[in-house]
Amino acid sequence: MRTDLPVTIRPAGPGSRPALDALIERCSSETLYRRFHGSAVGPIRHELDRIAAPSADHRSWLAVSPADGEVHGTATLAWGPGGPEIAFVVEDGWRRRGLGRRLFAVALAEAAQSGEASVGATVQADNERALRFVRAVAPAAVSRYAGGNEVAVRVPVPPPSPAQEAA
Repeated sequence: MRTDLPVTIRPAGPGSRPALDALIERCSSETLYRRFHGSAVGPIRHELDRIAAPSADHRSWLAVSPADGEVHGTATLAWGPGGPEIAFVVEDGWRRRGLGRRLFAVALAEAAQSGEASVGATVQADNERALRFVRAVAPAAVSRYAGGNEVAVRVPVPPPSPAQEAA
């Protein structure tokens, strides 16, 4: 797995929507189903609107390649009644190159800066790729069956590093 890709991770914002639409167009129907827990266009568009409109309780980041200027992945950290939740998607052709790890790390660092002890994620129970990824990047994560073919995952957030605290 390559982790040295020349990709910039930057916050999403209002001007991000066209690049997000292009990202979604390049993703397979399987990838969209796994990320959005369905493939209906309405919920996907709603989530893209949220990604492109950061707020106090919803932040997203984009993985942008300087070579082509395209967004090849996105991560979101959203606060709800159960605490912060993380979700992300990486374009099919960019998987297994360290992009998911980098996006995950940025979202976890944000959670640490916000003083969170853990973040949650909801994964389809048969999504072995996502479950393996969580076990690899967060070995201390706790998973439990949540019903409806979903697994609830809780990932401990390490305290912020001195560099993060200084920022």
